[in-house]
Amino acid sequence: MSDLVLEIKKNLKSGRVLIGLGLSLIILKIGCLQVFAQSASERYPTSTELVRLQEKLRRQIRTIENGNEFKDFRNSADKQRHASFVSAWATIDPVVAPFLGYWSGYEESLLIYPSNTKGRVCIIYEGLGENELYFGNVVNGEIRNDQKETIIKEGDYLAVASVRNNQPDIFVTPPYMNPRIPLPMSEFMRMASMNRPDIAPMVQKFKASGCRDGLPSRK
Repeated sequence: MSDLVLEIKKNLKSGRVLIGLGLSLIILKIGCLQVFAQSASERYPTSTELVRLQEKLRRQIRTIENGNEFKDFRNSADKQRHASFVSAWATIDPVVAPFLGYWSGYEESLLIYPSNTKGRVCIIYEGLGENELYFGNVVNGEIRNDQKETIIKEGDYLAVASVRNNQPDIFVTPPYMNPRIPLPMSEFMRMASMNRPDIAPMVQKFKASGCRDGLPSRK
């Protein structure tokens, strides 16, 4: 009889452990969802806030250029192709041209493309197994995208300024840098489809929205 009681107690204890573990996982999941929900920008940073964030970007750039952690693996041909791409679009849409390129970050990238609509850009965020298409307009030398974020530029560096819990900041570091020409959509689709079999609708939306992946047409 005593053995039976011990077995019941043992099972009850295991049950409590399992219940506790289950509750912990639920709480952890809820916490993760809250963090994810807070990751969206609540509003565009104000002009005053952007002045401060631009200075923060400059400090980040000085740290990068004084250190050895981040290398520029572009060769002279890569740089020349990008410069020629920007120069060609500058004759068509000069406010957009400086932002165009395939900008590298830490395990993520921004691909910024021109559009048939002047002052408008198409932005592809590329992360680990993640690709998202956004749109933005260049206003006062900055890109305001449709995620309530402002992309600011300093030389060959870009940073994304956003506001979370009413705190404006550059939440993704280091900045995006070392731009190459943006990938043609055929190449992007081939590379992205290895992780995202459903990438085709995004490419279709890119084309349907008037986004351009090559040099401007000559008339």
